[in-house]
Amino acid sequence: MNTIIKSIVINIVLGMLRMAMDEVLSALEHFVETNSNVVDVQWDRRMSPKLLVNPYSENYEERKTAAHYFLLVASILAEEVVGFSENARRILVYLHEKFGRRLFEIRKPHLFEEEIIKCGFYHTLGPYKGVIPEALVRVNNFVKNKAANNLIEYAKSFSKPSDLVKDLTENIESPGVPHKDEIWSYMRWMVRGKPDLKLFDNFSTEDLYVPLTRENADVAVSLGLIKSSASYLWKDKAEAMKTREKITEFSKQIFPKDPAKVDYPFFLLGRWLRQKSLNRNTLKEALQFFDHMHEVTGQPHAYYHKMSRYKSGWEKKTASILSKMKIPYGYETITFPLPGDTYTPDFILDKEIQGRRIILEPHYEMNRKQAQKYALFKRTYGHEFLLILLLKNDLIPYYHERKVLADDVCDDVWPIEFVDLLIERIRTGTYGQ
Repeated sequence: MNTIIKSIVINIVLGMLRMAMDEVLSALEHFVETNSNVVDVQWDRRMSPKLLVNPYSENYEERKTAAHYFLLVASILAEEVVGFSENARRILVYLHEKFGRRLFEIRKPHLFEEEIIKCGFYHTLGPYKGVIPEALVRVNNFVKNKAANNLIEYAKSFSKPSDLVKDLTENIESPGVPHKDEIWSYMRWMVRGKPDLKLFDNFSTEDLYVPLTRENADVAVSLGLIKSSASYLWKDKAEAMKTREKITEFSKQIFPKDPAKVDYPFFLLGRWLRQKSLNRNTLKEALQFFDHMHEVTGQPHAYYHKMSRYKSGWEKKTASILSKMKIPYGYETITFPLPGDTYTPDFILDKEIQGRRIILEPHYEMNRKQAQKYALFKRTYGHEFLLILLLKNDLIPYYHERKVLADDVCDDVWPIEFVDLLIERIRTGTYGQ
């Protein structure tokens, strides 16, 4: 009797697990479909700095330039090199502004190096930033010497994307740098149609692999496809290939003709999962959050970008204190869609209070329109974020008296003169006690 009961219980539990997993997979498929037309951060026209090339040009010469340009981007895209994806875009735009068409002809690394170290965001680049000049020169040499200045025609000499990926990897990847499938990201850009660029139209999307990026690996861990997204995953090429194939096979079950369709939606999702526990429940919560955002705002996702400098002295002071107290943060890293508007928080901390990420918003002065935007953000995203406004101490009563600071505007108001005390309490876990 006990054996029968035990078997029934096991079957019930397994059935519940299958139902839960089916629910997550259904939500994930919906998320990919909803975000499959989102433009890549490398050429999203809403973001700054603006590109000096038209990625969607119908002119053949401009298309050749775009293929070369984005191979330069891919060559430095590793997070260990640029720190975060947006910096690859910023560096190439910066160099393009400095050199013009010479960008594609430079063969001496020191010419790139002399300019890169001057850029205002140099300190935000990754620990391997020193390889950027050599990586860019490797691409230029490859395009000139092997591809005869025409990557589109050169791609036609390969029967499958994997063959070209192998060739590019051998020729342009910098040795000793822990790359994470940036060339497969480039191949997705080149082969898929809009919002990607489809410059290599001789290849089939069916033959693309899902790049083994950190973001994709985090989603795969959350799904239970792989055990870890730790850096060792990329050190063994055979293991990396096996993992890439596993994630691609999973995608093919949903999108058999276009497995790389999941790549950019997974990038958005993986960034959201960063610093979180990677499991099905967290993934489900993230998918529900994005679905809620889409329902409320009519837009499918929050998009990411980075700013090169702070706009005010109070923002500089806040950033300095956060860095001094070793609290990781992003400055204007995410733009959230709102009904009829958008909002880009100043500081999003990698600290949570009761499951909500902390936002610090310094203000020297605040008007009613800004207060209304904060209230709208709180209504839309308040279950995920805790919004703290930092205002001048003598202005806080003024804003309360004039109903600018109503109860629904934010979660807390703190005198900006004492922001160091607030951050210390956040650091020690005593905030709110």
